[in-house]
This record gives sequence, structure tokens and C-alpha cells, in this order.
Amino acid sequence: MVRLESWKALLEEIMRNSKNEWCKDFDACPLDDILLNIDGYSSSRSKLPWMKYDDWAFKAALASMSDVVVSGGRPYALLYSVGVTDENILKSISIGMGKASDYLKSSILKGDTNKSANDSWIDVVSIGKINNKRYVNRKGAKPGDYLIQIGYLGYGTLSQMLLENKIKIDNINDKLLRKTIIPDFQIDAWVPIYKYGTSSSDNSDGWVSTIYNIIDSSKVKVVLDAIEIDPLLKDLMNNEDALNSWEDYNFAVTTSEENLDDFLEECTRLNIRCFVVGKIEEGYGLYYNNNRIENFGWTW
Repeated sequence: MVRLESWKALLEEIMRNSKNEWCKDFDACPLDDILLNIDGYSSSRSKLPWMKYDDWAFKAALASMSDVVVSGGRPYALLYSVGVTDENILKSISIGMGKASDYLKSSILKGDTNKSANDSWIDVVSIGKINNKRYVNRKGAKPGDYLIQIGYLGYGTLSQMLLENKIKIDNINDKLLRKTIIPDFQIDAWVPIYKYGTSSSDNSDGWVSTIYNIIDSSKVKVVLDAIEIDPLLKDLMNNEDALNSWEDYNFAVTTSEENLDDFLEECTRLNIRCFVVGKIEEGYGLYYNNNRIENFGWTW
């Protein structure tokens, strides 16, 4: 985990170079009536030791579509490109993408295969449909809005603890370990986000970093009142430990006071885990327990 100032400066430079600066406040970029996103991973940097290659591909697909869902898009289709070191990995990845297609109720369109010398990699393009060209980005939060956490936190923190040998994998029950592979992904969250969200971002690089995506784009202060972790994690970590939690693919969403009840009713109707965890104020930065929390999170 590192401070993100230099990383964000690099991102802004390459966006200027490639002429897509207009998209910097978006998790997924709009094009007419669709949202588009692409995410890529190398296995050496992103495949957890307890994952199979079909698990890795499945999670890559969910990770890419997560940006679409948090922007108010209905999952629609996927494309993928891979580089692999052998055919068995390729076959396993294709199985994972097939599972992701079923899980996300999204068609798999084009695929592309390449030979890789030393390290397998995958890129996934996700496509979502939007209604009335209405989408949500990171920029619309206003003082008086409420911050909603959709989905639990903590699975990335659990993975970090396992990777650092702070706990032993044999001591983790299979159901909980599986959640580090298949995120607590709230597929239908696009509905309340599309209807009532004012800003949003998904948690891939850490919960603090996710909230700062909204803070930096909307130029606001967030007062965080609560952190909701999976109850199964209560004996393994404190809620505050989940501030660092990465690749949970849960969502930070803001909504106005006027629409808060409607947002939560929609969550209840669709059986989506939604928690009111904070308030938007004038100013800048993230505050929890009266302490300023600096921006930090994962980068490559």
C-alpha cells in the first residue's frame, strides 16, 4: 500500500498523452447508451496463491464489470484477451469466463489469445446498458448527501493477512476463503445507483482510495461514521482494519437526503446489502473518529 499522489500524477500524464482526460472522473466511460470499461491483470501480480486460473479469470471479469455496475449500468456483455504460457491455462481461463458470463448474465463476445513467454495475463472489456443516457460518475457529491456502502468490506484485508502469514490458511473456513475469490458482488446495485446516485466509485484499490475518488472529483469532505465488514470476519479483524481492504468490489455511493429513503427501499426490494456510513460536508478530505485519514491504496 502506498501514497497515491505520484501514481495519480502519472495517470494524468498518460491520459493527456492518449487524449482521454475527459474520462478521468469515471469508473466506466459512457458512449451513447452504453458504458465501457477495461481492466487487465498479470497472474504474477494478481492471482492469489489459493486461486485456480478459472477463479482468476472469473474475478477479472467481475472486477471489470464492477466499474459498469457502480456507474449505473446493467451488465450486458464481455470481451477478453489473454496471453498464456500453455494451453491448459488457456482452457482454464475460458472456463472461468464462461462462469462469469452466467453469473453476470452477460454475453461473451470476442476473445483473443496470445502466447506469453513467462507470465500469463488477461484483459477484460465490460459493456453495460444505461437507461435514458443516465449514468453516475465520481463528480456529483454535494454537501448534505449521504455516503452509502454497498456490499461488505474485509476480504482484501483477509487476503493480505494470509499473504503476510499473519494467519494460516488452514484456519480459514472454506466459505470465507471463497469470498476472497468471488467478491461480495451486488449485481443489481446498478438499479438504485442509476435512479438515485449522485456520485460513485468501486473498491478495487482500497476503501480509503475509493472514497477519495469521490472526494477528489467532487471537491468535498467525507465524514465516515461506520465501516461494515462481513460478520464472518469479526473474529479475525477490527472494522478499522478494513479501511485498507482492496479488491472487495463493493461500492461507495452518495445520494441526496431527499432520495435516501428511496435508495434504501430499492436496496431492500432487490436484496442488496446497503449501509449508510457517512455524510458529505463542505471542505476536503476523509475523516473517521475525528481523525483525518490520508489517501492511500494499492497501485501497480
